[in-house]
Formats: sequence, C-alpha cells, structure tokens
Amino acid sequence: MKNTDLHTHSHYSDGQLSPKELVQLAKRKGIKNLALTDHNTVKGIDEAIKEGKKIGVNIIPGIEMRTDAGEILGYFIDCKNRELLKKLKQIGTAVENRTKEWCREMRKAGYKISFSEIEKRFPQAKGNVNEFYVIRMLYLKGYGEMQEIPRQLRKKKLMKGRKKMFSSKITNIQAIRLIKKAGGVPVWAHPWIGKTENNFKRMGSFVKAGLAGIEIDNGDRPKRIMKKKIKAVAKKYNLVVTNGSDFHGEEIVKQMPGDHRLGKNNCDEKVVERLRQLSKYKSDFHQCTSLVAN
Repeated sequence: MKNTDLHTHSHYSDGQLSPKELVQLAKRKGIKNLALTDHNTVKGIDEAIKEGKKIGVNIIPGIEMRTDAGEILGYFIDCKNRELLKKLKQIGTAVENRTKEWCREMRKAGYKISFSEIEKRFPQAKGNVNEFYVIRMLYLKGYGEMQEIPRQLRKKKLMKGRKKMFSSKITNIQAIRLIKKAGGVPVWAHPWIGKTENNFKRMGSFVKAGLAGIEIDNGDRPKRIMKKKIKAVAKKYNLVVTNGSDFHGEEIVKQMPGDHRLGKNNCDEKVVERLRQLSKYKSDFHQCTSLVAN
C-alpha cells in the first residue's frame, strides 16, 4: 500500500512546520509511515517520534546530508550516534559561518538583513542556519518571492555566498559511511541534481562504501529518460528504489517546481520493510534510541 512518505523536512532545517505539526499533517493525509529527513540535523526526530506514538504514525528516523557532489539520505539512523552528532555539529558551524559572511555581503549591497535577526526570527534553526533562512527572511521583508530572490541576487552577483553554503567538504562516500556507522541505510537523494554524470560513473564505489538505495522521484517529476537510467542502475546494483514528497511546508511547495505536497508522492510500505531489514534497526519504528551503531 502506498502510505509512506520518505522525504520530508521540518523547521529544524528548511521547512515551515515543527516536527509535531508535520506528523499531525501526515496523519490527516492518511500517511502511515513518515521519514523526517532534515538537512544535516536530527534535532526534530525525538519530537516527531513522541507525536507519532501519540497519534499513530510510524516515524522513520532519517537525515539528508549535503555533500560536495549532491545529497545522501539516511534511513533508520541512530540519532544518538556520537560520531554522527559530532560531524553534524562541525558541518553546522561551517554553514553558519558562511551564512554570516553572506549576510555581510548583502548588507554592503544595501539589503537590510543580519545573521542575528535571522537567529531571533528562527530560533529552532540554531546551529544549522542555512541559505533557506536567509532567503526566507528576505521574502518576509518584502524583497520578492522566494523563487525570485535567488535570481535577483544572482543579477547583483551576490550568489557567491549561497554557493559556498551549498558546497561541503564531506564527500558522498564519507556521508554514506557515516550513515552506515549510525546504523542507517544510505540512499542517493534526487540523483538528477548535482554532479549527476560523475556520480553515476562512480556508482560502483558508492555501493562498495554502503549505498543501498536510490531515489527515483521526490516530487520533481524527473524526465522519463532519467527514471529509466535510475531503474537500470538500481537493477544492476540491487538498490532499493525510493520516493517521497520532499515536503517543506504548504507555502514553500507552492513556489517549487513539480508537486511536493505531503503525501502526493508516496511509496509502498514494502520499501520501508526493505530499508528496515538493511539497517541495524531491531525494534519498532518509534524506538530511535534503541538503534545499534557499528
């Protein structure tokens, strides 16, 4: 039964809703299994699990890690794993330093924005204040629609700071291994974005490092030729094929290409069972702290 959304975000990374609100919306949408996959943070997982237990939604503890070549999703991770938390803290600090630099560049160009006001407006993002919050703040200040603002900044040659934030010193293989060490299952997120061709060429090395799945759609509606390529790669390496909504909030998805509404790109719960079997996960979906790390 297609009752599972494997790609969602809360306000701890770049979504609008709290984990509790996200789980409540999932319940209203008839979603049985929900993966919270915030960018470079696991802060919202405990909150999601608590609400999931209360209202009957199975929470899959997850993450989406940015790399130098794209992003890697992790499912059924041990969100208390020390090595994972240490690396996420390092990444968060680097991202925030680049965010501060970007804000300074924009102020010099006449934009009324500062890192401190972003922190005050979005306190839940502390330790992971990324480019989303900068663009969101500019939107709230009336500088334009969220889709338009990056184009506006690009024309003024102010996108260098944003590009720096998207860059990461962690590689795909490092992210894959880190997720594996945290007991999780690494899956290549939206393979049509990032260093696509190079990543496909390196698929063998990714699988050797522990990659176990590949996302075929996240609401972007990739072209048929790309889906065909993904299916071929999945068959060759026996990868789990996943999909989800990449939901960020109703207001945000209206400004995203494709259809990223929660529950509009569900996958079968058989996929969840395959992921669970590949993980170190030995209890029900809710027992995040019982996961076994390597």
